[in-house]
Amino acid sequence: MKFSLALAILLSATLPMLSLAAETTKAEPLPLETFYRGERIEQLSLSPNGKRLIALKNLKEFTAIQLIDLESGQTVYLAKTDNKKYRFAWVRWANNSHLLVSFRFGAVRSVGLGRAAKTHETRLFAMEAKAGAEFMPMVKPATADEYQSQFQDDVVKFRFPDDDHFLLGLDRQMAGHDSLYKINVKTGNASLVKKYRINVKSWVVDRQGEPRASVGYDDKSTETSIRVLPPGTESWQELARWPAFSDKAISILGFGKDPKDLYITAVHQGRDAVFKVDISKADFPRQLILSHPKYDIAGDLIYSSARQEPVGIYFNDESSDSLYWDQEFKNFQAGLDAVLPDTVNYITQLSADERSYLVYASNATTPGLYLLGNRDDKSLTLLSETYPGLNEDNLVPKQRISYKARDGLEIEGFLSTPKDTEGPSALIVLPHGGPFTQDSNSFDIFSAYLVNKGYRVFQPNFRGSTGYGHEFLSQAVGKYGMAMQDDITDGVQHLIQKGIADPKRICIMGASYGGYAALLGAARTPDLYQCSISFAGVTDLEEQRNSYRNFTSYNLAKKQMGEDEDQLEENSPVNMVDKIKIPVLLLHGTEDRSVPVRQARLMASELADQKKVFQYIEIEEGTHHLDYLPHRKQTFEAIDQFLNKYLPL
Repeated sequence: MKFSLALAILLSATLPMLSLAAETTKAEPLPLETFYRGERIEQLSLSPNGKRLIALKNLKEFTAIQLIDLESGQTVYLAKTDNKKYRFAWVRWANNSHLLVSFRFGAVRSVGLGRAAKTHETRLFAMEAKAGAEFMPMVKPATADEYQSQFQDDVVKFRFPDDDHFLLGLDRQMAGHDSLYKINVKTGNASLVKKYRINVKSWVVDRQGEPRASVGYDDKSTETSIRVLPPGTESWQELARWPAFSDKAISILGFGKDPKDLYITAVHQGRDAVFKVDISKADFPRQLILSHPKYDIAGDLIYSSARQEPVGIYFNDESSDSLYWDQEFKNFQAGLDAVLPDTVNYITQLSADERSYLVYASNATTPGLYLLGNRDDKSLTLLSETYPGLNEDNLVPKQRISYKARDGLEIEGFLSTPKDTEGPSALIVLPHGGPFTQDSNSFDIFSAYLVNKGYRVFQPNFRGSTGYGHEFLSQAVGKYGMAMQDDITDGVQHLIQKGIADPKRICIMGASYGGYAALLGAARTPDLYQCSISFAGVTDLEEQRNSYRNFTSYNLAKKQMGEDEDQLEENSPVNMVDKIKIPVLLLHGTEDRSVPVRQARLMASELADQKKVFQYIEIEEGTHHLDYLPHRKQTFEAIDQFLNKYLPL
């Protein structure tokens, strides 16, 4: 079944037994614009009373805040940005009448001694959810004796202590150490609730809004600490302390209705699992709630708003499912999956009375559908497609594969094959960024574009990828470009041996760490690939590590990337240009705050000096995430032309 309903058509008929099974007809490649335009709608959100919706709607280069009345069907746009200087980071219902909106932008901050650093910044505003409303700042400009907080959108609790207020964590009094403020969403008036402490970076409140846990971080030792305040006491106690990348690390998920119940993730049998900790007892006993035999469990808690209790967690495993430990919600999810059997279905939000709800349904061939459900009349109404024009007719599922690396470690990856493709074919190797992230069997735009163009796509989860346990991740700490790169190479060799990849038609392409891996592949295994494409890739490891000197994450970056200068030099593509024998495409934005544009300029200079075949495109004012539509267009067009020339089909 294909979907083409516009967002404004909200009150359509109930959709029984939707089927999204892939069809076998072969379609012509889609226009490039289909892919670089990006999602048409994001962050669809239901008001607490279930009567209205808000969303971020992408209209060409503009993103607008869209308000939809579910009773009248009327739609209005409240505000917009062209994403060039400012971008909406997120928009949420503050209550039934007002919204909170976070803006993200790039800035330059003084770091002393005449030096400056480029930073990401956020600012928080409120607005009434009606036509003609104006933004009201929620954080007043800093006075002479206050710190101008870099991030001002850390909402710790919405609608507390009443619908007109919320709690905000803000390091206004001391940089890097949050105080808690109660802010009126209608006036912006703020009052101090909890003053900062020198050993606290941020606060966590319980379901009653009381500060009940704190997170501390020592940027010199890279130690994180968690302290808790047992109910009925006034004495904060240390729950855990660990250095970076330790298997003792825990992550706070949230509290249960009873303030003694703290939910965390911690390592269990080598993999992250969900525990409930009783902080009222001296030894802080843990109860195992949820674990997986193969993968880490990580994600956000799913709460029952009516009961104020966690009922499950959003989780990606083989089926990319939500996992529930509450029987009512297990049954709820099972009923939904019976109606939508071919997609992964996330209940993203429920109204305050839990009778209305939003569903996000997706798989590799269904980029994303938003649906509105009603538990009383048992209806399910399609609201919007996230990528109109992309569906089972022109997308393909991803095949999960595994192979042995040269040292015997099992590596997983995902293979996407164009329809009607048989035998060895042209392959794009697409290592992910991070590197501490992962690829999954869900839809992603670059893989979809390349497969639609006619290439097989291989996405390896090399060691260091998240989701496979602590030991698997830790093998990449301080070892950039070493066994991690071998895992990629071994995966390509596996596909060649299986008769899947044509050894004379392989290109490696990636962004950020993936761009680094693409350049390293060109230098370290120059006979394996026919071309290399790097967007925002790291080229000089030591210089990239040192770019964090002005930030509190510098010592963490040293641990992550390594402290052995000889090793960093040896594994930097900029020092291996003499070994490169294939055409290289470099793309980099001048306003990249994650990987400075100097990384690409150094590489381009070396490639030019050694008369290598390459193309360097510098994206004026481009960011690390290509927030501005014309920049995405420029990038996709350059990649498309490069592949047409050096890996033609």
